This record gives sequence, C-alpha cells and structure tokens, in this order.
Amino acid sequence: MLNDLIDLAKTAGRIARDHFASGAGAEVREKGPRDYVSHVDRLIEDTLVRRILARFPEHRVLGEEGLAEAPPEAHRTLWIIDPIDGTTNFLHGIPGFAISIAVCPPAPGGGWEPRWAAVYDPIREELFTAEAGAGLWLNGKRSYTAATTEFSKALIASALPFRFPEVMDDCAKVFLDVQRRCDDHRRGGSAALDLAWLAVGRLDAYYELGIYPWDTAAGELLVRCGGGLATDYHGSITDITGRRSIVAAANQTIHAELLAAVAPIRPWLGRQPFAGSAGGHAGPLG
Repeated sequence: MLNDLIDLAKTAGRIARDHFASGAGAEVREKGPRDYVSHVDRLIEDTLVRRILARFPEHRVLGEEGLAEAPPEAHRTLWIIDPIDGTTNFLHGIPGFAISIAVCPPAPGGGWEPRWAAVYDPIREELFTAEAGAGLWLNGKRSYTAATTEFSKALIASALPFRFPEVMDDCAKVFLDVQRRCDDHRRGGSAALDLAWLAVGRLDAYYELGIYPWDTAAGELLVRCGGGLATDYHGSITDITGRRSIVAAANQTIHAELLAAVAPIRPWLGRQPFAGSAGGHAGPLG
C-alpha cells in the first residue's frame, strides 16, 4: 500500500509543482470567508480520486473539494486526501504546501483509523511516509520525533482560526499563554507540513482549532509512527472524520502540558461553527 501512496503523492506533486512554477494557480474561487480553492486543487483531487478508485474500486474517498460521489460505508476502507494543504501559500507563491493522503481501514469500534500515510512537499521534494506499527520515513530514511521534553524549550507550531472570527479572541489568549511558556511559535500555513515536521523532529508540538480531517489525517499518523502523540482537544483519537481540533507533540510530557493549555477553548468544540460533523464546504464523502 505504501508504494501506491508514494506513486499517488508524487503524481499529485508533479501537477502542483508544474502549476506553481508557471504561476497557473490563479483561477480561484472563494468557498467561504477566507477559504479559497484553485483549479489546481480540483485537478489534483480529481486525478487522485480517479486513480484511487481505479486501483481500489471497493474503497471510498473523503477529499477537501468533495469531488468523489459515492456515500460512505462503514465497512469500506476510506482514503482521506487534501490535494493542496496550504492553498493560500500556493496562491501567493509561497513554497509551503503539501499533498496529504491517508488510508484508513474500518476501526474495530466503528469509524476509521489511519494505517498508511504520505505527506509530500513537492518543492523541497521531501516525502514523509508512515505505516501503523511499522514506522516513519523521510525519503526512505527512518525518522523519529524530537527528544525535547521541557516545554520552555519547545518550538511549537499553530494557526489561529482566521475563518472563524467569533473564536479568535479566545484562541489568541491561549496562543499568548503558550507563547510565554514555550521557546517560540511558528505559523507555516500548512497543517500537513507542520505535522510532518513535528514527526521528524523539526518541531516539538502543534495545535489548532478549526481544522478538518483532510488537514491532519495523514500527519497524525506520521507523528504517532515517529514516537509522538496526536489527539483532539479532548485528548481523544477517535472520530477521525469529524476532526476539528488537534494537539500533537513529540512526547507525553509536552502533549499533556499543551492539552492543558488549550482547555479554555475546548468548549467551542460543542458549539457552532465546530459542533457536529466536519462536512462544511467539502461536499459528500466518496
């Protein structure tokens, strides 16, 4: 299965890289406030969906742009894909975006669990891959999370929920609290890359409210296979298709402190715009 993921990720990466180099990502529409999709996102997702279903017709696909058509079925393996994670970076000519693909078989207790994952940075030509129970690799070399255990020395990535202004003040308070206690923050604009970099030790933690499953499904598995932890703001690893928050860290110590730090905004997960499913603008599951 990893060979299939590598082939698909690199195919998608070539499309993204070619359009990025030519500046051809300018055909853009707004899906919602500050939420954009380019024709390249749709081209890549369409390519991935067609190739996945041609190879695995019994599987289903959940993609950010909602281009797959068949309804979800609990007994079928689910692919969760983001054709370009970091579309705003892509559109502005910033080389900070990635293709994210996770293969999620049905979980024993219901739902799905990521078992294989690939995050591909086509500009740096860095391919992060993982298999549950087997390990994490960067361009084929075994990798692990960082050894940092002191929160004061942790380099942490995050993003404010800029599409949801009603939550911004509460999230900004948490951001400032964490900033006062950690080494520093980074805000890269791609959850998939932040998680991939955390998985291989470049970052020590990452947290965000307002994400979607296609943003993090692959990255969560990378982090776990590298030796770290990844949960939602409640500390749960269930309901991958309903994911709207994430706390990931290189180890239990930093994860526990960061999980406590986000507690003041945890109640938002039970309110709009985050309560319920992660559907939103993406269209139907495929």
